[in-house]
Amino acid sequence: MEEQNNGSIKISEEVIATIASNAALEIDGVASVLQKVLPSTKSVAGNIKNVRKGVGIVRNDEGLELTVQIVVKNGYKIPDVSLAAQTNVKETVANMTGINVTKTNIIVAGVVEEKAKKE
Repeated sequence: MEEQNNGSIKISEEVIATIASNAALEIDGVASVLQKVLPSTKSVAGNIKNVRKGVGIVRNDEGLELTVQIVVKNGYKIPDVSLAAQTNVKETVANMTGINVTKTNIIVAGVVEEKAKKE
């Protein structure tokens, strides 16, 4: 972050992960965000070292690279849900933190049935 005359502002990775996770969950069709990194995720996004709240965060010279593992509700189009989640995560993290998000990886880790609503 930019250093000011009156000090500096640092945003923890925990906060960034919370923002990213909440942004993914805002998307219609996302059932949940996985809290643990699956072994298959490491093969897709191998440079993940810091995982907070299920969000992989890699800091680089240009900004942040985020990896979020989602579970999609059955009946939703996975490409559409994934693209919407990817866009929302990137924009929300950038807008709230002021940090450039260079890459946002969305990994669909599963599909679940929507629970019937009680009437």
